[in-house]
Amino acid sequence: MAILLTIRDREGGTRTLAIDGTSFADPAAVAIDDELDTGAWWALPGLADAHAHLTMTTPDDIKGITEDRMRENMPRTAWAHVDRGVLLILDKGGSTDLSLMSLDHDADLRPHVEAAGAIIHPDGGYMPGFGVEVEPDELVDHVRNVADTRGGWVKIVGDWPRRGLGPVNNYPLDRLTEAVSVVHDAGAKVAVHTMAHAASEAVAAGVDSIEHGPFLTADDVRALGARGGAWVPTIVNMLYFVDELGRDSSGGRLFLEGLERMRENLPLAEAVGCTVLAGTDMAVPHGEVSAEALRLHEYGLSHAAATEAASTAAYGYVGRDASLTAGSPADAVFFRSDPFDDVSVLSDPAMVIRRGRIVHAP
Repeated sequence: MAILLTIRDREGGTRTLAIDGTSFADPAAVAIDDELDTGAWWALPGLADAHAHLTMTTPDDIKGITEDRMRENMPRTAWAHVDRGVLLILDKGGSTDLSLMSLDHDADLRPHVEAAGAIIHPDGGYMPGFGVEVEPDELVDHVRNVADTRGGWVKIVGDWPRRGLGPVNNYPLDRLTEAVSVVHDAGAKVAVHTMAHAASEAVAAGVDSIEHGPFLTADDVRALGARGGAWVPTIVNMLYFVDELGRDSSGGRLFLEGLERMRENLPLAEAVGCTVLAGTDMAVPHGEVSAEALRLHEYGLSHAAATEAASTAAYGYVGRDASLTAGSPADAVFFRSDPFDDVSVLSDPAMVIRRGRIVHAP
């Protein structure tokens, strides 16, 4: 059974497509059985959360989560994204390689997923017991063994606070640079967590994605953009930890300083063409990436750029077809008004279609 629908593009023009199985098709090439009234709505290929953790539900899970709980969480969190129109997830790793199990979940019940395995850090370089401890002299050999993991990503913690020292870089630049090269040779990407000053070395090392990055410099933003890298600011997550730590704590003050720098760097990123992606990092419920898109706009991106950060920019960055044309995946999320004019529209999808099936409608 093929279903006819209308797609309104960003310029306001319209075209018709047919849903034929799990793909869009040329209406002239299939027998139409029904029609969806979507002509008055604006369509995106799906929203995207570029820093999610499908095995966890809140930041407190970082302090200790069992593999049984991870298995229980994943079907619920995956569906929560689909139901809100989030049809692409970049899962930036977990406590173990179970973060990769989302790739085996029924494709009708989850977004498209790319994922890292266990997060990599040295002893004392992240939450104790979370991820895998890899000392600097072991980093290159370790990533050589995991770089071809099917999720497509490797996640490294770039800096972490030490008592009495403040934030400390976990890996020297030469080791990080070699590790990035090894991962790239295997056809995968590297994401680096940095909440402090490891950002500049991570950019210099050639990483693909900076996670958080409040202390990127203007030169870092330009360099990252020039070579096609991405920045995932996770502002909702940073604000969450400001509240958790307290605004007058050393960590709270550090985060607030970084957030103010983001107000300078986000408009710069848009101006120089550095890819900015929206990521929630569990600071809001799964599926609510629109909250991060709103913050990106509040901190300096235009409405259009903030909407792109939570949708088309992520698809383009990982090379997924977001064309909404014949032959592309039959995935779409519709809105009653133009989200490129007002990013707040993303919080209220009118209809979600995943793999040719309506999963959310009025």
